Amino acid sequence: MSKKKKKTIVITIFILIFVTAVIFICRCISLAFTDNISDKYTLDEGYDNTFLKSLLVGAAFGKEFEIGETEFNTYINRKYCIDPNDGGSGADHIMIYFHDKEPAEIYAHIFIKGFQFAVRSKLKFSLDGETSVLSARLFEAYVGELAIPDNILSYILSKVFENKEHISVNGTTISVTAKYTYSIKDYDIDLYIKEFTPADGEVRCKTNSLTGQALKVVGEYITSDEGREALSGIYNSIKDKVASWFG
Repeated sequence: MSKKKKKTIVITIFILIFVTAVIFICRCISLAFTDNISDKYTLDEGYDNTFLKSLLVGAAFGKEFEIGETEFNTYINRKYCIDPNDGGSGADHIMIYFHDKEPAEIYAHIFIKGFQFAVRSKLKFSLDGETSVLSARLFEAYVGELAIPDNILSYILSKVFENKEHISVNGTTISVTAKYTYSIKDYDIDLYIKEFTPADGEVRCKTNSLTGQALKVVGEYITSDEGREALSGIYNSIKDKVASWFG
């Protein structure tokens, strides 16, 4: 075979490889920008903004309670979603669907460096009872209709949730501290999640007892120097008032 013919064959193979690569890349880009799930990540207009109320009512005595998907999704959309026109990276729509004994599903509309994508993934929740850290591990993720590996998913999560208060990303796992501390003078009342169990269309939760926390703080205050002084003042006021009744 002549050198000229060999050169022609090599060039032809190179062109075929190049064209195949370009077609593959274009196909991947097309799949990545496809959005067939807008109905999945869009919150209905009749939103339910009662998440915190349900949480506080259930926490009154530390008994188990249920949070519906609409309640939960309304809360996370208001707390973690931002306007794409504000610049940066993030999500403007997030929806999570809960299932009993099966992984939950998350659908979202995100924007990174001016590009917008529809993403979906399965996720599993876990709760650290000692630290009250609630984690969600994402897997089998898609950008548009393109399946993506964990390293790309990790990059997307780090961009979407960067600079988000109380949220950390480690690989494909998102973690948030499910605990709130309310300070009264030198005393703290903690509200934290003790159970988080997904079921069909809802999640079953349990917190510590706010009543128990409040009674503990009251007990600590009463036995403090400031508390004893305040009680003494109250007692003297009552005593003087009763004495005045009898002239």
